[in-house]
Amino acid sequence: MTIRILAFLGALALTAAPVLAADSIDAIIANPASFDGKHVAVTGTVDNVKMKTSRRGNDYTTFDLCQTQCVHVYAHGHADVTKGATVSVTGDFVASRTIGTFTVTNQITADDDTGIATPAPAASSRPR
Repeated sequence: MTIRILAFLGALALTAAPVLAADSIDAIIANPASFDGKHVAVTGTVDNVKMKTSRRGNDYTTFDLCQTQCVHVYAHGHADVTKGATVSVTGDFVASRTIGTFTVTNQITADDDTGIATPAPAASSRPR
């Protein structure tokens, strides 16, 4: 009986929907092909922020998100990010893609509206 219950619980764990865990930017850069086309969640430090408007009038933001290494982030609209800030980004990772004559490598396209967030500060251990 115990073996059947354990087997059932093991099978249930295998069929449960996976929970999106935080990925390491360094792991993504070390093996970009294994993350290509996948939805990722990363946290790092912002650098090289550029807020632009396309020829069609669409606002967008690009920046680098770094741990030891960096990934490039593309976000629709003008994202509320500043150099040196720590943010979390969720979105689709592309190892390499050519758009016209421009090639994008190691880029995350942030999810609209919820793709960029400032991580919550750690809970204080001091009593109130």
